[in-house]
Amino acid sequence: MRNPYTVGRWLRGPDHYGREQLLDYLMTAQDPAIWVVGTRRMGKTSLLRQLEWLVTRQPNAPAVPLFWDLQGSETKDDFDYELFLAVEDEMPRFEAYGVDVNALYGRDAVHILRTLQRALREHGKHLLLLIDEAEAWISLAKNDYQALARLRKAFQNGGMRTVMTSTKLLMQLNDLTRNWLTSPFLFGFSLVHLWNLEPDASVRLVLQEQSNAPVHATRERIDEILRHTHRHPYLVQTLCYRLFDEEQGRGALRAIKEEDLRADHLLSSFFEVDFKCLAPTERQILLTVARQGVISEEDLVARTDNESIEQISMYVHGMNNLGYLQRAYYRSDAPAAPESHEEFPRWTIGNEFLRRWMLENYQELAQTLYSDVSDYSVEALIEMGRKVEVDYLQHEIPELQERLESLLAVHSGRGNDPPQEVMQEIQEIRRELERASAQLRNLADSSET
Repeated sequence: MRNPYTVGRWLRGPDHYGREQLLDYLMTAQDPAIWVVGTRRMGKTSLLRQLEWLVTRQPNAPAVPLFWDLQGSETKDDFDYELFLAVEDEMPRFEAYGVDVNALYGRDAVHILRTLQRALREHGKHLLLLIDEAEAWISLAKNDYQALARLRKAFQNGGMRTVMTSTKLLMQLNDLTRNWLTSPFLFGFSLVHLWNLEPDASVRLVLQEQSNAPVHATRERIDEILRHTHRHPYLVQTLCYRLFDEEQGRGALRAIKEEDLRADHLLSSFFEVDFKCLAPTERQILLTVARQGVISEEDLVARTDNESIEQISMYVHGMNNLGYLQRAYYRSDAPAAPESHEEFPRWTIGNEFLRRWMLENYQELAQTLYSDVSDYSVEALIEMGRKVEVDYLQHEIPELQERLESLLAVHSGRGNDPPQEVMQEIQEIRRELERASAQLRNLADSSET
């Protein structure tokens, strides 16, 4: 039986799990330009490909998608040619609206984009430009900032919508374009963080429920996998790929061994890139958390160079959004009410693979002082994402509450013998609801200070 888990390539259609709320937002948001930022292998390319797949299958969709991969582009000619190739790859899609694709050969990117916009506008459509590996803009900013400025104008002129993905390294653009007569390049983009999968989507991914050959796993095994990976889609696929076995002609997941949680050469290279995307203060925080295992924000203030809990909270919040850190919950009996419990959040490393990699390479990482990303850029990044994050949470919380009420109804209907799976899902959703509500309160409080 073939191993059903996919490691190392983008996915769309039935192979793509989760992100439904984010995809809906990206399809319906009024923002002309959106930047989706995430760590390596968090599913950025798959997100864009799934967005493309969904839009092309919508009857009478107002948008016509175009996927533009910038990987390897450095000069203006590179960008122009790659955009032409992207249009050529979807020639029937654009010829249906009267675009002479062959006539676009040798033309610059701005001309190509304007040609597509005009043709689509005549049919009551607009272009949905999906840009992957947007870090390549950094090379263009260094080599030909005027060409980048013209592209920025094209992205934000209202004739199309742009969704681009990258790691945090793209924040260098704000430093490189800070002296533009207009605002820096990224200031026109709304920011969205791409983080781990939703709990239910993560379970479906483990069980391969959308495939033709679902996999068997106990709830305890699923919970263990999700705990070690913290629902990071690539890590879930990687760990499940390692655990996959065949039992009586059906796929199953064996018990986790110590060596299954080690980062191989490829995964180590991804973690190294993610570490390089951190600003100096973020690196100091991550190294401190790795050394301590679990630590409070108050202790982080004492053990780092930061002067205030507010500053630490801001950085930790951003690192949590990108999966570098996660909350660790410890229960303590309340003296006044022994039967009640209260949860006290602390911070720990985002997943077990990263934690082990950090400890194995701690000395070398601690000596890595230079960073391409400044603290100033990170603070600007967090501020950019604040409004979109508030909007996202305001939509997420009612959906979580609705799911919780539905599960509680199932629980009540089973009397004193509710299914264990339902109990576990209720606990998980309550925790997600608490996390989202606390995050929304923190964002509201920080906006008032």
